[in-house]
Amino acid sequence: MADGRTLAEALRVLTDGADLGAFRRANPGLRVRLVAQREEFDGSLQHALLLKEPDGSTVSLSWSPALGLPWPLRGVHRAAEHLLLRVNGVETPVARAVACLDFVWDERGVADRLVTDCLVREALEEEPEPISDAELQRAMDAFRRARGLLTGAGTRAWMERNHISHAELEELVAVEASVARLRSRVAAGRVEDWFAAHGRDLDAVRLARVVLAPANPRSPESPRSPGLGSSGLGSPVLGSSGLGSPVLGNPDDFLADVERAFAAGLAVPGEVFVTARRPELAGEIGEEAAEVVLSAAPGTLAGPFPTALGDLTVKVLAVEPAVLDDAVRDLVERRIFAEWIERRRRAAKIEWFWGTAERTGGTRENQPER
Repeated sequence: MADGRTLAEALRVLTDGADLGAFRRANPGLRVRLVAQREEFDGSLQHALLLKEPDGSTVSLSWSPALGLPWPLRGVHRAAEHLLLRVNGVETPVARAVACLDFVWDERGVADRLVTDCLVREALEEEPEPISDAELQRAMDAFRRARGLLTGAGTRAWMERNHISHAELEELVAVEASVARLRSRVAAGRVEDWFAAHGRDLDAVRLARVVLAPANPRSPESPRSPGLGSSGLGSPVLGSSGLGSPVLGNPDDFLADVERAFAAGLAVPGEVFVTARRPELAGEIGEEAAEVVLSAAPGTLAGPFPTALGDLTVKVLAVEPAVLDDAVRDLVERRIFAEWIERRRRAAKIEWFWGTAERTGGTRENQPER
């Protein structure tokens, strides 16, 4: 352990501003680190000197001037810092708000977006993406169009409803624009190669679809192979009621049959006309069934395919192989960016300050990929 003389010299570094470099040179056997901490209670800056011995043990020295923050108040948080929301005098602390979101943990959506936001901010702090006034205006226009804020009155009403000032709105839009610039930077020079290797994943199919609820609801995990009919595409009788059985076997009558099925209470409410790309379709009905649909000629009926909600039958309206136009290029950039984020996530040290150890998982100490 450092002797009294060494500790006295270390205290002089803290109290009198003695030369830290000279102290290090005089004590080559010690690893010396000066750390600073901003106190949340009053904003004051406190310092500590860490002396790490060759055996791994560490001595921590700190000092408080006469008018400094008293020791009992160091590390204290203001009560209001734990509050997220107050409605009619009813307060919602951060811990309760997180608990209210707890049910979405298994879906990973909220948790993943929070981690992604941290990783993106880290990247932008390392290499900022400055935004010009013209770019900010274009981003603002796009932001408003995406939310249907086509008039000044509508925009002001939205800002009031969300308690956002004009400056905060500009900051929000600037962040979105910076992220778009970062995404383009990450994808630069990679789009063509990615498309050559994975462009097939961006093939799209336009469908009319219906999901019929099973007569005996089953768990989504229940084993069942898709009923592809004798041709591999034809659909058998999909349901029955007192009104008769809607048979979806004639492509020309598909929409009328869907109407009858819905009127009879057999069809699950949802979109009838959709455009789906291969990954989304495979995620719903499986790779093999998705290939059946994407390989079918327009006008073909395919299904039924078992899904979590019931049996899905589709009519193929058009199949569109992906070409590298502006829309697909944007999708490719987003896929490349998502893969880049995932690599950084795997290498990141992630610490959750709520939930159980099983939920938060372990942490990684290695540094993110650049």
